[in-house]
Amino acid sequence: MHDPMTSEPGTRSDARAVPLVIDLDGTLILSDLLWETLVLNLKHDLPGAWRLPLWLARGKAGFKESVAAGVELDPEALPYDRALLAFIQQERERGRSIVLATGAQRRLAEQVAAHLGLFDSVIATGDGINLTSHNKAAHLEKLYGKGGYDYVGNSRTDLPVWLGSRHAWSVTHTPFRLADGRETRFLGTRRTGLAGALLKAMRPRQWLKNLLVFLPMLAGHRLDADAFVASLLAFVAFSLCASSAYLLNDALDAQDDRLHPVKHRRPIASGALPLGLALAASPVLAGASLALCAWFDPLLLVAVGVYFVTTVAYSLHLKRLLMVDIVTLAILYTLRVLGGSAATGIVPSFWLLAFSFFIFLSLALLKRHSELTNLQKAGKEKTRGRGYTTADRTPIGIMGVNAAFIAVMVVMLYFNSENVLMLYRQPTWLLGILPLLVFWLGRLWTLSFRGEVNEDPVLYVSKDKTSLAVLALCTLFAVAAAW
Repeated sequence: MHDPMTSEPGTRSDARAVPLVIDLDGTLILSDLLWETLVLNLKHDLPGAWRLPLWLARGKAGFKESVAAGVELDPEALPYDRALLAFIQQERERGRSIVLATGAQRRLAEQVAAHLGLFDSVIATGDGINLTSHNKAAHLEKLYGKGGYDYVGNSRTDLPVWLGSRHAWSVTHTPFRLADGRETRFLGTRRTGLAGALLKAMRPRQWLKNLLVFLPMLAGHRLDADAFVASLLAFVAFSLCASSAYLLNDALDAQDDRLHPVKHRRPIASGALPLGLALAASPVLAGASLALCAWFDPLLLVAVGVYFVTTVAYSLHLKRLLMVDIVTLAILYTLRVLGGSAATGIVPSFWLLAFSFFIFLSLALLKRHSELTNLQKAGKEKTRGRGYTTADRTPIGIMGVNAAFIAVMVVMLYFNSENVLMLYRQPTWLLGILPLLVFWLGRLWTLSFRGEVNEDPVLYVSKDKTSLAVLALCTLFAVAAAW
């Protein structure tokens, strides 16, 4: 491994006379501008996706030009290779000419170069020529002569360019063997691990929310093997569907997430998972989920289908609408309960659905309140891609606390209903749950106002010892009442 700070290109006596040429897609940035602009197109004009085949008919250069024409790229919101940037800055300070040579569309490449302020010239796709591979190699040889430049790239596409360079550098650990017997040398600290990045982007920890499909079985006291297997199958279907939605959501939100203090570490935003792979995996997971439901039960297919359509609508548009996003999140939680009912054939009671809606409405409000609290602490006023400002923090908090205690009221009324007398032998034990719920919800909201709850309350609860203790005690009271 070579240290970029002491790399060979800067140590030769003629180093300053030989330009350092840098690739953009996958090299300077941990992403690809074609995919970035394609996602922006889909995000802002999904119905216009029918035009993509027509653009492809114009050839690669024409396709890139057409895709780029309809979007405004934010160069700041790109995942740059920081080690490579440091190396470029060092070489520039030594007097070398730095050239950005890329297959990306010219206007976009120039925007990136202007933002960084590190390049003396930009060579990019334009005038009907896709500047990649042999086209790029021929252009560089015409400008600098064979062996008249050093080149930093990242993939097999760069082989002709490396072959024509004096020194061949790659930002990946994989050595590429050239036709003249040379191998590319590693420049940087980049690691690869697509399988791990894909799994992380699927957010398996979020599958905890899908345990809600077991609620109808538990609330209806149907503790048999058939109900469990049906609920488990619903859990798998919802988990696959949710992961599909997370991949799509994170791909569409990549630019916004990169400027977020926490979300910039997500695999897609950070560049660890390519946008193309995420967009390909999303429909595969959704298809597997819907196929499983179709095989098992039509009602479950309807429930998961509605959940999928709602999550896609949320990712594309609804999450940007004031309060609509919060109500949608509460509905998505309740759809999981309905999915469990569809799988098991257990009709959910009014009490279960009412409690589910209001408790998850409160948690959705808690999530937004937490985000706004952290935003205010960071000295910012508005989150990118959302319809809220820090001025909304107080009304969001008020609505959240009210929704929490409406949920408690629903539980209290349920404990006095005929359903309880039919299901529980000693319903008096259930009264112990009420003060626990008041304590738990009151504590969560107090911590949120202090800024001590992270942005996903469900995950926070799954790690919070006090919350887990409250859940355990509530379970003990319910079991005591049933016996």
